[in-house]
Amino acid sequence: MNSTANKNFLQRLFSHNIVLLILAFILSFVAWIIINMTSGTETKVTVDNIPVTIELSAEASDDGLKVYNGENITASVEITGNRVIVGSLSASDISVTADQSSSIISPGSYTLPLVAKKAGIKSNYNIVSVVTPSSVTVFVDHEAEEKFNVENLVVVNLDDDENYYASRSLSHTQVTLVGPETMVNRIKSVAVKDEITPDGTGQQVVNEKLIYLDANGDELDLPLVTSKEDVTVTVQVLPCKAYKTDVKIVNAPDDSPKVTVNPSTVKIAGPQENLDSIKSDTIVIDTIDFSEFDNSNIAREINISAPDGCKVVSDEKKATVKVDLSSYSKTAITCKIASELDSTQYSTVFNTTNVSIAVCGSEDKLSELTASDVKIVADFTGLLDNLKKDATISVTAPLNITLSSSYSDCWVYGTYSVEVNVKKLK
Repeated sequence: MNSTANKNFLQRLFSHNIVLLILAFILSFVAWIIINMTSGTETKVTVDNIPVTIELSAEASDDGLKVYNGENITASVEITGNRVIVGSLSASDISVTADQSSSIISPGSYTLPLVAKKAGIKSNYNIVSVVTPSSVTVFVDHEAEEKFNVENLVVVNLDDDENYYASRSLSHTQVTLVGPETMVNRIKSVAVKDEITPDGTGQQVVNEKLIYLDANGDELDLPLVTSKEDVTVTVQVLPCKAYKTDVKIVNAPDDSPKVTVNPSTVKIAGPQENLDSIKSDTIVIDTIDFSEFDNSNIAREINISAPDGCKVVSDEKKATVKVDLSSYSKTAITCKIASELDSTQYSTVFNTTNVSIAVCGSEDKLSELTASDVKIVADFTGLLDNLKKDATISVTAPLNITLSSSYSDCWVYGTYSVEVNVKKLK
């Protein structure tokens, strides 16, 4: 019963044309595979992108030698064999090595022939002896690492450099270079060199390439030397304005000597709101206290500082202040020290009751000056705040010195003080 049923099923199955067509295709495909597998006809195929292996000897590696520019090198190899076999091969089935690399024992540039070998489990094919490329050139050396300062040679081109200023700052002013020792040793300085034309005001950040310079300042082409730090330059364009320079004068005589400041103008850059906050067209850069000067000529150099949020962008970052005192004379006069403390609350004992002071002015005026024209008062401001009743304290009190109105065109040179014992009575 079962045999008859199976026979009937097969008769029905093979009676359909579609089934017969499918079966015929399968049989033809199997026959094609068998013919190709057993055929003696060989096919030539090129296998590309085979990684090249470069290995130094253990002795060279232990000595610290390293192969540079040996990474990401690939080769192509021609193989022959059965078309099914060679068609299934990939780059992983073949190894390409740099012959003679194990014989390298010293730094230098080496051209090494390439050799291809079977590397996979598939072996029924042949490798054509030619490898493309047939050789590679590599550089072998010890690795060196050295720090260098970075010189900023970036030039910023502005359409209006009278009313705008561009600063350019580097993200790193020092970098660590790594590469073959013989190449790193050739580098004497490192710089960033570029020309940038900003588009309007604001800030712009640009990635920069380092340039390596030799002892003569000539640029070196050293692609095997790299930096551990990426360097960018930040360009900031700010509005700027020129201001007059001036000084504040204190303790000066009425007929004040001429004070000159050089440079007489300075250019300041900053955000527009900061520049707008400067209410005058003059920047006060220093204070001239005549008590610090006698009748000698003054010439002193000072740093020019800009208001908050701004910077000095002129070439001159310092100013020279000069005062011509050559027409003045100086005299010494001894005067009595006075105390304005309430005698009912404090008892004072000065270690000296008189002090000799220097006064400068015209020779005629100084010839008329007497001690009665000078008032000297000991200043105890803030010195006795914590003094308790019946307690005694020794203090150094500064002396305030004033000249009578008849000598307003003279000034006192120097600062003075006096030692005083003070006892609080109440």
